[in-house]
Amino acid sequence: MPSHTPHTPATLELPAAEAETPARRRFGLPARTRARRSSPPLGPRRPALLLATAAAGALVVGVVSTSGPAASAGTEDAGAAVSVAAQLGIVGQQAAGTEAAPQAGDLAPLEDLAASRSERSAEEANAAQVQAAADQAELDRQAAEEAARVAAEQEAARIAAEQEAARVAAEQEAARAAAEQAAAEEAAAEEAAAEEAPAPAPAPASHGSFKDYALSKVGSSQQFGCLENLWGKESGWNPNAQNPSSTAYGIPQFLDSTWAGTGIAKTSDGYRQIDAGLIYIEQRYGTPCAAWAHSQSTGWY
Repeated sequence: MPSHTPHTPATLELPAAEAETPARRRFGLPARTRARRSSPPLGPRRPALLLATAAAGALVVGVVSTSGPAASAGTEDAGAAVSVAAQLGIVGQQAAGTEAAPQAGDLAPLEDLAASRSERSAEEANAAQVQAAADQAELDRQAAEEAARVAAEQEAARIAAEQEAARVAAEQEAARAAAEQAAAEEAAAEEAAAEEAPAPAPAPASHGSFKDYALSKVGSSQQFGCLENLWGKESGWNPNAQNPSSTAYGIPQFLDSTWAGTGIAKTSDGYRQIDAGLIYIEQRYGTPCAAWAHSQSTGWY
């Protein structure tokens, strides 16, 4: 076995992530990617073991680099050593004292913070949607109440208009019925007055027969005396006497409106005038003397 000149081994510097080292180029090894950030499989003893393995690998590389003829013979051993280092995850590791990659436990607070922010954003968005839905529901409720109020007012106005129209129609119908009834009563009264046959007037026997006829109707000389004075003042017992300033006519000087109350139509017959006059006096005053007393005190009867 050839002897080798003692050589101080070179310090092995671990390459950076995804960097290609001279030793890998010499032995034809591919470049390693950045070391995984998961926890080391060997537990807490991994740093010491890795350092020892790295030192052994450095010695092998140093020996191979200083021995020209024996380099090819020792290629297998060096490759095996480097392969063992690669399997142990030494490639890509930095020298002792450098900063280690962050572990999964170190990222937990950041992940929790991101999750909390995401949840808060989702809650805020959900709250905004709920508030928008509530606002829209309130607007819909107010619109419905306004529509109901307007409809109620319109319905009340319609009912009031119908009631007013019904009232006016009822009043008009009542007025028409009253007018028809009044007309019917007036026609009946006129018909009854026309149908009533007038009593035949006795033929005057001599002068003063109107007074004799009146005396026979009164039956009392005292009452006749009052009647004689009353009608003597009014007409002088003239059946054709006419008041020039009114409708007063005949012996009793009745107005046109007074004749209807006696049931005897206005006539020029003196005897019918006496009948109507006695009917009026009896209805209004009771006796001729009472009518004469009223005429004396007021000037009319």
